[in-house]
Amino acid sequence: MIKQMILLLWALWLTLVVVLNILDGLKGLGRLPARFKFASTNFTTMVQVTSIYGTPRWLVWILFVGVVSWEAVAAGLLWRAFFQTASLPAVNTAFLVALGLWGAFILVDEFFLTFITESAGAYSLSATHRSIFTAFLVSLLAMHILP
Repeated sequence: MIKQMILLLWALWLTLVVVLNILDGLKGLGRLPARFKFASTNFTTMVQVTSIYGTPRWLVWILFVGVVSWEAVAAGLLWRAFFQTASLPAVNTAFLVALGLWGAFILVDEFFLTFITESAGAYSLSATHRSIFTAFLVSLLAMHILP
């Protein structure tokens, strides 16, 4: 039961992240009004973070679509593991993809020097990504340790 709850939590959370990012992308394309509230701010954040190297907007869009796609695959795999009643091969695959995503974010944070580009008082992207990576890793360990 606990394993199922862990999988359900992560599947729901990552699905919500995907939906909010899609809606943010639609805002970025002008398909939704700027005042639309139910959306992440991740596209704008990516534009700001990547600006340190003058990254062209079209490349930021490619990166954003890649990230949202990766998140969607991870969410789908978490749902699959949930519906397969925590089958360890399905769990391992889902967590491998999710850990890869957050690990990639940690590397990208370092590459784009997010600790320099973050404004005073803003939450730390790098710390957030490390925390999520750690939470996924602890969850994976729980999936293997719990009966």
